[in-house]
Amino acid sequence: MENYRAHRGAETADAKAMRDRANHTLIHLVAVMEAEFLAPKQLRHLPEQARPEQALRDIPPNWFSKPLAGVDWRALAAEARCEIESYDELLFCLHAVREFKSQAAALNLWLGAGKDGLLSPVNFQEQMRSEIQRLQATVAMIALGCDALPVAAPLPRREQDEPMLSGLRRPYVYQFRSSVTEAFIKSWRWKEALLMASESYASGYIPRLLVFEDVGASALLRLERSYAKFGGNVFSGEVAWEHVAAGAGEDIQRFIARYCRDPFALVPAMRPAPLWEGELDSERPPWTKTALQGRC
Repeated sequence: MENYRAHRGAETADAKAMRDRANHTLIHLVAVMEAEFLAPKQLRHLPEQARPEQALRDIPPNWFSKPLAGVDWRALAAEARCEIESYDELLFCLHAVREFKSQAAALNLWLGAGKDGLLSPVNFQEQMRSEIQRLQATVAMIALGCDALPVAAPLPRREQDEPMLSGLRRPYVYQFRSSVTEAFIKSWRWKEALLMASESYASGYIPRLLVFEDVGASALLRLERSYAKFGGNVFSGEVAWEHVAAGAGEDIQRFIARYCRDPFALVPAMRPAPLWEGELDSERPPWTKTALQGRC
């Protein structure tokens, strides 16, 4: 029993590896913050070998967990918190970018599995739309100060597994969509969105729907009428982005303008035109096949 008690608090090799990986990721996220929002080499506790050699758009996801030796990550984090506006919010935003890059790479691998691949071109398009929605909604919730964040499902994600992305900031309950089409309004997802709006209203909250792309006039009118029944509001396109950015700090506003309005800026080899129209013959990011080796 004494030996058992003596070793209860001992850290396992797996736990230490996970902690070290988290520290390495934190250092790299801070390095990107400096490159994006501060003067070059402004952070004294950030060594040169930790700084990115590429722009954020070209950084592969596994770079964020690349091992680094001799870095005082506690001192670095403390310095960055003092120097960078909205440090905590930017940390979560950049982590969401890393996840988006990882998922994009994984989707390319599923698509590239030959004739036996698990993702058809159509499913690939749907999955990429889902990842874009997840990134935009996550950053929007951070900017709005919502309590809830979406949890990613394992890949490949099936249509029925797509989560309803939402966040709570009293007295509002926010729901997020990248786009709304007539097909969506006729689907079970629309019924689920209305059910959530109804339940939010019954619980004393005001439901709000944010759609990040412009919605057609007829569809927008239907959305507004539906949410008005529950005392709610609908924001779409530019109005939605203005609503998200209104209460955010300057750095978060810059982050949204750079990367959330056009998430393909984060994976520039995968542009919308060849991706959404016809066959998927677009060039893939050069890091796609290697970015997911090991644990990103």
